[in-house]
Amino acid sequence: MSKLTDTTKEWLLSFVSGQNFFDKKCKNSKDTEQIYIGRVFTYCFNVGKNPDELIQLKLTGLQNPATEKEFLAEETLENFLRQNTYLKPDKEGNKVKAEFTESTKVGLLAAVKSFYDSTRGRSLVQDVGEFIEVPEAKKRTPKVEDCLKLEEAMTTDRDKFLVWFLESCPVRKNTLKQLKFSDLKPLNDKDVPFWLRVDAKRLKGGGKGKYKKAKHIGFLHYYAVQKFEAYKAELKQKGIEYNDNTPLFVSYKSTKLGSKKGGTLTNIFAVFVDASDKAFKGEKRFSPHDFRDVLSTVLMNPKVKANTNLTKPLTSHCPQGIEATYENPEDSEYNPNSDLLAVFKSCIPYLIPETIPELKIELNQQKALLTDTESKFKTQQSQIEELKALVTQILNHEKDMNFSPIETPEYKQESKEILDKREQQFKKIDPSYTHEAQKTKFSTESFKIIDKKSEAKKDQKEYTKGEDNEQ
Repeated sequence: MSKLTDTTKEWLLSFVSGQNFFDKKCKNSKDTEQIYIGRVFTYCFNVGKNPDELIQLKLTGLQNPATEKEFLAEETLENFLRQNTYLKPDKEGNKVKAEFTESTKVGLLAAVKSFYDSTRGRSLVQDVGEFIEVPEAKKRTPKVEDCLKLEEAMTTDRDKFLVWFLESCPVRKNTLKQLKFSDLKPLNDKDVPFWLRVDAKRLKGGGKGKYKKAKHIGFLHYYAVQKFEAYKAELKQKGIEYNDNTPLFVSYKSTKLGSKKGGTLTNIFAVFVDASDKAFKGEKRFSPHDFRDVLSTVLMNPKVKANTNLTKPLTSHCPQGIEATYENPEDSEYNPNSDLLAVFKSCIPYLIPETIPELKIELNQQKALLTDTESKFKTQQSQIEELKALVTQILNHEKDMNFSPIETPEYKQESKEILDKREQQFKKIDPSYTHEAQKTKFSTESFKIIDKKSEAKKDQKEYTKGEDNEQ
């Protein structure tokens, strides 16, 4: 470790194996450079070896097959990964203990294996580190409801636009910082007023190596554009002038973190963390990174029926997208591919908050239907009770009639009144009903009434089932 300098990058490049590792694995991405170099340095710091000495461990093993030295490099790595803590230097260069979590182990294993892979014929065996239990990745893809709450928690129109821009056109944070107003190209489409085309130099890889011909195509739906117009009005209110070369997301003040008023907004992560704490009270926390899977998730919806090969330019922020998305003769800087635009438009119902009021309207319609069913049920139940009482009265009257030796005029009149009333009640259910047409016994009529009661109970069950589904 004698060649250790003030920065880990300089330290790494001071070794032949370190230079090879940087050229093959790190130089095309600032993020990869920062993460992988840091992890390789941590490993060297803990095992007391520099990069060239790590390669020598593997060479020793290759030169001594079928001996205890054969897997010396793998054993050194695995012994380190089995520890519960590891050492890292503080600002003064002193060794400080830190918890060695499973997630940290997985990341460090990947970096060290990549380091060995960068030297021909020196790769570690495939099963090295297999004993590590890989933790399940935590995905926090925000939904439309989450975006609405984040928007409400944002304190400026710029930040509200930022939420819906990333939801409509997900890009990496570093790409986002490089966008300008001129990148938003107008479309003559009310649903998708703007589109943008980001070249390879502003995407992951910086347009080098396998990323040379990558691109990203994005669209802004009309709800995001509403927020964009409010943001532009806010810029004028604050006296900040903007033109085609102005950063798309402008800083409103100068900060110690590097933001300058009128320049590029740099504290994007902090904006989302603060809004998440305010909106979700610690239950959820979203970052700009979490928005990268919003459109990908919608595209996997069977109702969208999207061709995955066709949609790769929309998701070029994802590894499988950016590595497989290249220029083709049909590409244009002035107009987006019509098929790609059609696919995005099919996603809009799943991206905009207007779908929520539509669901509420549908729910209210179902509630009204249930209320009407309940009212009809109560009416039918009341009619059945009246009919039951009337049948009981008729049956009692018939019983009395069987024991009457003489049918007096008074008795005949009373019987006629009861039968007329019975006929009127039955006509409420069956308008064609007449007493003369019904010569069957009253017991048969009772069975009909019981059938009506059964239908009413069935309606009650259907109503109860509908109410449960609503809840």
